[in-house]
Amino acid sequence: MKKMTKTMLALACAMLVSAGGHAWAQEPAASDELPVCRLDPRDSGKLAVEPCRPAPPVQPRRSVAQVIGRMPAPPAPTVVPMAPLPPNPAVPMPRAPQPIGACDSGGCRDAAGARYNGAGNATLDANGRICHRNGAFMQCF
Repeated sequence: MKKMTKTMLALACAMLVSAGGHAWAQEPAASDELPVCRLDPRDSGKLAVEPCRPAPPVQPRRSVAQVIGRMPAPPAPTVVPMAPLPPNPAVPMPRAPQPIGACDSGGCRDAAGARYNGAGNATLDANGRICHRNGAFMQCF
């Protein structure tokens, strides 16, 4: 009997605790009694009244499917008519290197007798083209 009394007492306490918790959940929350947060008109970095509760949402939130559209196609480039370019002047191809015959202080002569004026490795031929001396050969560009 004693055991049954203890069990009944424990069961009664459990029912009271669960009923009390349920009754307490139905009471208005303490945050509902607080005013809605607003900024102080004199100092915008502070709240007018503390503590306060956040303002309720204007409309309830709803889920919306995300739609990602394609970017519009770029417009076709405008074609500007242009006059045809004049033909390029013929660029002479460099000749094969010519062997050098004799050199003096004013320049060199090749085996065919053509004169290259200048000193050192950079010289000019009779047509004014730049020629480069490479050892025993001269090549003009």
